[in-house]
Amino acid sequence: MSIVFDYYYGNEAEQFTFYRIPKLLMTSPEFKRVSDSAKLLYGLMLDRMSLSIKNGWLDEQQRAYIYFTTNDVMEQMCCGTEKATKLIAELDSEKGIGLIERKKQGQGKPTIIYLKNFIIHDTEHRNSRLSEIESQDFGKSKNKTFDNQNSRVSEIENADFRQSKCSDNNISDNKENGTDFNKTILSYPSEDLKKYPPYDYKHYTATGQKRDCNM
Repeated sequence: MSIVFDYYYGNEAEQFTFYRIPKLLMTSPEFKRVSDSAKLLYGLMLDRMSLSIKNGWLDEQQRAYIYFTTNDVMEQMCCGTEKATKLIAELDSEKGIGLIERKKQGQGKPTIIYLKNFIIHDTEHRNSRLSEIESQDFGKSKNKTFDNQNSRVSEIENADFRQSKCSDNNISDNKENGTDFNKTILSYPSEDLKKYPPYDYKHYTATGQKRDCNM
């Protein structure tokens, strides 16, 4: 007899928490030979990684690890010892596809399990990607320094331009006021100009003083 379940209304489906099973494990040809149960177990282990980060379970190389015993597999997957052992071996790096790596601690301590990144890339590609990121960061830093230098040069040029403009304005004002420092202005008494023509400059000194005609 089936159980009668209700429908979802609106966004009610968003209220639950879910185990994370990467889509790539289901769609990539590389993982076709891995059973659905083993993929589900990997998702359960991946979910436990959050607990490792919270507890600071990192080794000397900063690699995160988890604790997931055979009993944990039996409880989470609702299976017996034989199937739990088979699923672990299917994921293991020794007998299986290599999505997990187990490291025994001895002295009754639980086995450490490292989860491997399921995205396939070689070491050369990884190093190339790191170099690319470092180059981008260096380029950003260099551009920022160059922009700062250009900004400083622009400020100096603007200051010099303003100073030069002020000097030009002063010269223009002097010219408008009738003052030209490149010329020598001789002043002649207006009364004496009536007696002597302007071109008869011999009656005056260079300073504009009247000469003594009897000399």
